[in-house]
Amino acid sequence: MSNSPNLTLIRRLYESGMAPEVTQEVMSDDLVWDITPGFPNSGVYHGWDNASKDFFGVMMPSYESFGAVPEEFYADDENHVLREALKG
Repeated sequence: MSNSPNLTLIRRLYESGMAPEVTQEVMSDDLVWDITPGFPNSGVYHGWDNASKDFFGVMMPSYESFGAVPEEFYADDENHVLREALKG
């Protein structure tokens, strides 16, 4: 398994439970959060402030809890990171 810098950041983010201070620190200023059409509040959000306010801020009041539990992380030679989440 790769020890890429991006993989380290993603692990830290998930291990923190997306704690606001960690999330703000690791999200890139040029983040593009592209939500699949058909999913609630789908669309393209630019920057973490936009995604956190206009996607998560609108969506989260509808849920008692929300999250992802990754089983594995993968990084390729171009420093892209993918995760496999628990199914169920």
